[in-house]
Amino acid sequence: MARLLRDVGEHAWIARLVGRLGAAARDRRVLVGPGDDAAAIRPGRRPLLLTTDALIEGVHFRAGWAAPSVLGRRAFAVNASDLAAMGGEPTFALLALEAPGRLRTADLDALVRGFARAAARAGARLVGGNLVAGSHLAITATLLGEASGPVVGRAGARPGDALYVTGTLGRAGVAVRALRAGRRTPWPLPPLRLRAGRLLAPLAHAMIDVSDGLLQDAGHLCRASGASAEILAACLPVATACRRALGDEAARFAATSGEDYELLVAVPPRAERALAGLRLRLGCRLTRIGRIVAGRPVVRVLDAAGQPVATRRAGFDHFR
Repeated sequence: MARLLRDVGEHAWIARLVGRLGAAARDRRVLVGPGDDAAAIRPGRRPLLLTTDALIEGVHFRAGWAAPSVLGRRAFAVNASDLAAMGGEPTFALLALEAPGRLRTADLDALVRGFARAAARAGARLVGGNLVAGSHLAITATLLGEASGPVVGRAGARPGDALYVTGTLGRAGVAVRALRAGRRTPWPLPPLRLRAGRLLAPLAHAMIDVSDGLLQDAGHLCRASGASAEILAACLPVATACRRALGDEAARFAATSGEDYELLVAVPPRAERALAGLRLRLGCRLTRIGRIVAGRPVVRVLDAAGQPVATRRAGFDHFR
Protein backbone atom coordinates (compact mmCIF):
# COMPACT_ATOMS: atom_id res chain seq x y z
CA MET A 1 0.00 0.00 0.00
CA ALA A 2 1.30 3.43 -0.94
CA ARG A 3 2.47 5.56 1.98
CA LEU A 4 0.96 9.03 2.08
CA LEU A 5 2.83 12.12 3.21
CA ARG A 6 0.31 12.81 5.99
CA ASP A 7 0.98 9.32 7.42
CA VAL A 8 4.77 9.60 7.32
CA GLY A 9 5.03 13.21 8.50
CA GLU A 10 7.34 16.07 7.65
CA HIS A 11 10.31 15.22 9.84
CA ALA A 12 10.43 11.51 9.11
CA TRP A 13 10.33 12.17 5.37
CA ILE A 14 13.09 14.79 5.64
CA ALA A 15 15.23 12.44 7.75
CA ARG A 16 14.96 9.74 5.08
CA LEU A 17 15.78 12.24 2.36
CA VAL A 18 18.83 13.56 4.20
CA GLY A 19 20.17 10.01 4.42
CA ARG A 20 19.81 9.59 0.69
CA LEU A 21 21.50 12.92 -0.03
CA GLY A 22 24.43 12.18 2.26
CA ALA A 23 26.76 12.02 -0.74
CA ALA A 24 26.74 15.83 -0.77
CA ALA A 25 28.75 15.77 2.45
CA ARG A 26 31.59 14.08 0.56
CA ASP A 27 31.95 17.10 -1.70
CA ARG A 28 34.89 19.14 -0.38
CA ARG A 29 33.04 22.35 -1.25
CA VAL A 30 30.18 21.44 1.13
CA LEU A 31 31.00 22.24 4.78
CA VAL A 32 27.47 21.49 6.08
CA GLY A 33 25.01 19.62 3.88
CA PRO A 34 21.29 18.78 4.07
CA GLY A 35 19.72 18.32 7.50
CA ASP A 36 21.01 21.34 9.40
CA ASP A 37 19.47 24.81 9.84
CA ALA A 38 21.38 26.01 6.80
CA ALA A 39 23.84 24.64 4.29
CA ALA A 40 27.43 25.88 4.43
CA ILE A 41 29.57 25.91 1.31
CA ARG A 42 33.07 27.01 0.41
CA PRO A 43 32.77 29.58 -2.40
CA GLY A 44 35.34 29.73 -5.17
CA ARG A 45 37.09 32.73 -6.67
CA ARG A 46 34.69 33.22 -9.55
CA PRO A 47 31.66 35.58 -9.60
CA LEU A 48 28.66 34.01 -7.87
CA LEU A 49 25.22 33.94 -9.50
CA LEU A 50 21.94 33.38 -7.64
CA THR A 51 18.51 32.61 -9.09
CA THR A 52 15.18 31.21 -7.92
CA ASP A 53 11.99 30.12 -9.65
CA ALA A 54 8.86 28.12 -8.88
CA LEU A 55 6.64 25.52 -10.54
CA ILE A 56 3.13 25.65 -9.09
CA GLU A 57 0.37 23.15 -9.75
CA GLY A 58 -2.55 24.89 -11.41
CA VAL A 59 -0.33 27.70 -12.72
CA HIS A 60 2.64 26.10 -14.47
CA PHE A 61 1.33 22.56 -14.79
CA ARG A 62 -1.61 20.30 -14.00
CA ALA A 63 -1.66 16.92 -12.33
CA GLY A 64 -0.85 14.18 -14.83
CA TRP A 65 1.16 16.33 -17.23
CA ALA A 66 4.44 14.76 -16.16
CA ALA A 67 5.78 12.08 -13.84
CA PRO A 68 7.12 13.36 -10.49
CA SER A 69 10.73 12.69 -11.47
CA VAL A 70 10.22 14.74 -14.64
CA LEU A 71 8.77 17.61 -12.61
CA GLY A 72 11.94 17.55 -10.52
CA ARG A 73 14.12 17.63 -13.60
CA ARG A 74 12.04 20.47 -14.99
CA ALA A 75 12.35 22.50 -11.79
CA PHE A 76 16.11 22.27 -12.07
CA ALA A 77 16.20 23.08 -15.79
CA VAL A 78 14.12 26.26 -15.62
CA ASN A 79 16.43 27.65 -12.95
CA ALA A 80 19.60 26.55 -14.74
CA SER A 81 18.34 28.42 -17.80
CA ASP A 82 18.69 31.72 -15.93
CA LEU A 83 22.30 30.91 -15.09
CA ALA A 84 23.02 29.93 -18.69
CA ALA A 85 21.70 33.31 -19.85
CA MET A 86 24.41 35.03 -17.81
CA GLY A 87 27.25 32.75 -18.84
CA GLY A 88 27.18 30.77 -15.60
CA GLU A 89 26.98 27.17 -14.48
CA PRO A 90 25.25 25.75 -11.38
CA THR A 91 27.17 24.64 -8.31
CA PHE A 92 24.63 24.25 -5.48
CA ALA A 93 20.85 24.06 -5.14
CA LEU A 94 18.12 24.44 -2.52
CA LEU A 95 14.66 22.93 -2.98
CA ALA A 96 11.56 24.17 -1.12
CA LEU A 97 8.42 22.03 -1.47
CA GLU A 98 4.79 22.65 -0.65
CA ALA A 99 2.81 19.40 -0.77
CA PRO A 100 -0.65 18.15 0.25
CA GLY A 101 -0.84 15.37 2.83
CA ARG A 102 -2.59 13.08 0.34
CA LEU A 103 0.52 13.04 -1.86
CA ARG A 104 2.28 9.67 -1.95
CA THR A 105 5.73 9.75 -0.38
CA ALA A 106 7.02 7.71 -3.33
CA ASP A 107 6.02 10.55 -5.65
CA LEU A 108 7.75 13.17 -3.52
CA ASP A 109 10.82 10.93 -3.33
CA ALA A 110 10.86 10.62 -7.12
CA LEU A 111 10.50 14.37 -7.57
CA VAL A 112 13.52 15.10 -5.36
CA ARG A 113 15.54 12.32 -7.01
CA GLY A 114 14.78 13.76 -10.42
CA PHE A 115 15.90 17.21 -9.29
CA ALA A 116 19.06 15.94 -7.55
CA ARG A 117 20.10 13.79 -10.52
CA ALA A 118 19.55 16.64 -12.98
CA ALA A 119 21.65 18.87 -10.75
CA ALA A 120 24.41 16.27 -10.49
CA ARG A 121 24.55 15.83 -14.27
CA ALA A 122 25.09 19.60 -14.55
CA GLY A 123 27.82 19.57 -11.92
CA ALA A 124 25.71 20.89 -9.02
CA ARG A 125 24.73 19.53 -5.58
CA LEU A 126 21.39 19.68 -3.80
CA VAL A 127 22.46 20.85 -0.32
CA GLY A 128 19.19 21.67 1.47
CA GLY A 129 15.61 22.85 1.34
CA ASN A 130 12.26 22.79 3.12
CA LEU A 131 8.92 20.99 3.17
CA VAL A 132 5.58 22.50 4.20
CA ALA A 133 1.96 21.37 3.95
CA GLY A 134 -0.27 23.00 1.37
CA SER A 135 -3.36 22.46 -0.73
CA HIS A 136 -1.37 21.73 -3.90
CA LEU A 137 2.11 20.90 -5.10
CA ALA A 138 4.56 23.79 -5.45
CA ILE A 139 8.26 23.41 -6.23
CA THR A 140 10.59 26.34 -5.56
CA ALA A 141 14.27 25.96 -6.39
CA THR A 142 17.18 28.27 -5.71
CA LEU A 143 20.44 27.78 -7.59
CA LEU A 144 23.88 29.14 -6.85
CA GLY A 145 26.21 29.28 -9.81
CA GLU A 146 29.58 30.54 -10.94
CA ALA A 147 30.69 32.34 -14.07
CA SER A 148 34.03 31.18 -15.47
CA GLY A 149 34.12 34.14 -17.87
CA PRO A 150 32.29 37.46 -18.17
CA VAL A 151 28.89 37.83 -16.51
CA VAL A 152 26.44 38.89 -19.22
CA GLY A 153 23.19 40.69 -18.40
CA ARG A 154 20.29 42.18 -20.31
CA ALA A 155 21.49 45.76 -20.35
CA GLY A 156 24.36 45.80 -22.84
CA ALA A 157 22.71 45.53 -26.27
CA ARG A 158 23.62 48.35 -28.67
CA PRO A 159 22.32 49.51 -32.06
CA GLY A 160 23.98 47.47 -34.77
CA ASP A 161 24.10 44.26 -32.74
CA ALA A 162 22.76 41.13 -34.41
CA LEU A 163 20.15 39.09 -32.56
CA TYR A 164 20.56 35.33 -32.41
CA VAL A 165 18.51 32.61 -30.73
CA THR A 166 19.54 29.07 -29.83
CA GLY A 167 17.50 25.96 -30.62
CA THR A 168 13.94 26.16 -31.91
CA LEU A 169 10.77 27.90 -30.78
CA GLY A 170 7.17 26.81 -30.31
CA ARG A 171 7.43 23.10 -29.48
CA ALA A 172 6.69 23.53 -25.77
CA GLY A 173 3.95 26.06 -26.45
CA VAL A 174 2.11 23.69 -28.79
CA ALA A 175 2.38 20.89 -26.22
CA VAL A 176 1.03 23.07 -23.40
CA ARG A 177 -1.87 24.20 -25.57
CA ALA A 178 -2.75 20.55 -26.30
CA LEU A 179 -2.44 19.56 -22.62
CA ARG A 180 -4.67 22.42 -21.50
CA ALA A 181 -7.25 21.22 -24.00
CA GLY A 182 -7.19 17.76 -22.44
CA ARG A 183 -5.22 16.03 -25.18
CA ARG A 184 -2.48 13.60 -24.16
CA THR A 185 0.90 14.66 -25.49
CA PRO A 186 4.49 14.71 -24.19
CA TRP A 187 5.46 17.88 -22.31
CA PRO A 188 9.00 18.64 -23.52
CA LEU A 189 11.68 19.22 -20.91
CA PRO A 190 13.50 22.56 -21.18
CA PRO A 191 16.85 22.27 -22.94
CA LEU A 192 19.98 22.88 -20.88
CA ARG A 193 21.95 25.58 -22.70
CA LEU A 194 24.72 25.85 -20.10
CA ARG A 195 27.51 25.11 -22.56
CA ALA A 196 26.07 27.48 -25.15
CA GLY A 197 25.69 30.25 -22.58
CA ARG A 198 29.27 29.82 -21.36
CA LEU A 199 30.66 29.96 -24.91
CA LEU A 200 28.45 32.84 -26.06
CA ALA A 201 29.06 35.06 -23.03
CA PRO A 202 32.52 36.34 -24.08
CA LEU A 203 31.09 37.48 -27.44
CA ALA A 204 27.73 38.86 -26.33
CA HIS A 205 26.74 42.41 -25.45
CA ALA A 206 23.55 41.08 -23.82
CA MET A 207 21.74 37.79 -23.28
CA ILE A 208 18.45 36.57 -21.81
CA ASP A 209 16.68 33.23 -21.62
CA VAL A 210 13.41 32.86 -23.53
CA SER A 211 10.98 31.63 -20.90
CA ASP A 212 7.88 33.82 -21.28
CA GLY A 213 7.93 34.18 -25.06
CA LEU A 214 10.52 35.52 -27.51
CA LEU A 215 8.84 38.91 -27.92
CA GLN A 216 8.24 39.31 -24.19
CA ASP A 217 11.85 38.53 -23.31
CA ALA A 218 13.26 40.55 -26.19
CA GLY A 219 11.25 43.44 -24.74
CA HIS A 220 12.97 42.96 -21.38
CA LEU A 221 16.35 43.06 -23.09
CA CYS A 222 15.43 46.21 -25.04
CA ARG A 223 14.12 48.07 -21.99
CA ALA A 224 17.24 47.21 -19.99
CA SER A 225 19.47 48.29 -22.90
CA GLY A 226 17.53 51.41 -23.91
CA ALA A 227 17.25 50.28 -27.53
CA SER A 228 14.79 48.76 -29.99
CA ALA A 229 14.73 45.42 -31.81
CA GLU A 230 13.60 44.26 -35.22
CA ILE A 231 12.84 40.55 -35.58
CA LEU A 232 12.26 38.89 -38.96
CA ALA A 233 9.34 36.46 -38.81
CA ALA A 234 10.67 34.43 -41.74
CA CYS A 235 13.96 33.81 -39.92
CA LEU A 236 12.50 32.38 -36.72
CA PRO A 237 13.61 28.76 -36.11
CA VAL A 238 10.13 27.34 -35.62
CA ALA A 239 9.99 23.80 -34.23
CA THR A 240 8.70 21.10 -36.59
CA ALA A 241 5.88 20.14 -34.20
CA CYS A 242 4.71 23.75 -34.17
CA ARG A 243 4.73 24.03 -37.97
CA ARG A 244 2.79 20.79 -38.30
CA ALA A 245 0.17 21.89 -35.80
CA LEU A 246 -0.31 25.49 -36.91
CA GLY A 247 0.86 25.84 -40.51
CA ASP A 248 1.01 29.48 -41.60
CA GLU A 249 0.36 30.71 -38.05
CA ALA A 250 3.32 28.80 -36.61
CA ALA A 251 5.85 31.65 -36.65
CA ARG A 252 3.46 34.11 -35.02
CA PHE A 253 2.63 31.55 -32.32
CA ALA A 254 6.27 30.56 -31.75
CA ALA A 255 7.23 34.20 -31.21
CA THR A 256 4.92 34.52 -28.20
CA SER A 257 4.16 31.08 -26.78
CA GLY A 258 6.92 30.77 -24.17
CA GLU A 259 8.45 27.84 -22.25
CA ASP A 260 11.22 27.42 -24.84
CA TYR A 261 14.11 28.19 -22.42
CA GLU A 262 16.40 29.05 -25.30
CA LEU A 263 18.92 31.92 -25.25
CA LEU A 264 18.42 35.25 -27.04
CA VAL A 265 21.80 36.88 -27.67
CA ALA A 266 22.84 40.35 -28.89
CA VAL A 267 26.20 40.08 -30.66
CA PRO A 268 28.26 43.02 -32.02
CA PRO A 269 29.31 42.88 -35.70
CA ARG A 270 32.99 42.48 -34.80
CA ALA A 271 32.21 39.21 -32.98
CA GLU A 272 30.18 37.51 -35.69
CA ARG A 273 33.21 35.88 -37.32
CA ALA A 274 34.24 34.38 -33.98
CA LEU A 275 30.64 33.31 -33.45
CA ALA A 276 30.69 31.35 -36.70
CA GLY A 277 33.66 29.39 -35.38
CA LEU A 278 31.74 28.43 -32.24
CA ARG A 279 28.68 26.92 -33.89
CA LEU A 280 29.87 23.32 -33.82
CA ARG A 281 30.80 23.58 -30.13
CA LEU A 282 27.54 25.05 -28.85
CA GLY A 283 25.67 21.76 -28.87
CA CYS A 284 22.60 23.36 -30.42
CA ARG A 285 21.34 25.30 -33.40
CA LEU A 286 22.01 29.06 -33.55
CA THR A 287 19.93 31.32 -35.82
CA ARG A 288 20.20 35.00 -36.64
CA ILE A 289 16.69 36.43 -36.31
CA GLY A 290 17.08 40.21 -36.31
CA ARG A 291 18.97 43.18 -35.01
CA ILE A 292 19.13 45.89 -32.38
CA VAL A 293 18.34 49.40 -33.62
CA ALA A 294 18.26 52.85 -32.05
CA GLY A 295 14.99 54.11 -30.66
CA ARG A 296 12.62 53.72 -27.76
CA PRO A 297 12.51 50.20 -26.31
CA VAL A 298 10.05 48.37 -28.53
CA VAL A 299 10.19 45.06 -30.40
CA ARG A 300 8.90 44.99 -33.97
CA VAL A 301 8.24 41.78 -35.90
CA LEU A 302 8.63 42.28 -39.66
CA ASP A 303 7.55 40.20 -42.64
CA ALA A 304 9.68 39.53 -45.72
CA ALA A 305 8.70 42.92 -47.18
CA GLY A 306 9.73 44.75 -44.02
CA GLN A 307 6.15 45.40 -42.95
CA PRO A 308 5.03 44.99 -39.31
CA VAL A 309 3.43 41.68 -38.34
CA ALA A 310 0.60 42.08 -35.84
CA THR A 311 0.68 39.94 -32.68
CA ARG A 312 -2.05 39.80 -30.04
CA ARG A 313 0.37 39.59 -27.14
CA ALA A 314 4.09 39.54 -26.43
CA GLY A 315 4.08 36.44 -24.24
CA PHE A 316 3.17 35.09 -20.80
CA ASP A 317 2.42 37.35 -17.85
CA HIS A 318 1.20 35.86 -14.54
CA PHE A 319 -1.25 38.71 -13.97
CA ARG A 320 -2.56 39.45 -17.46
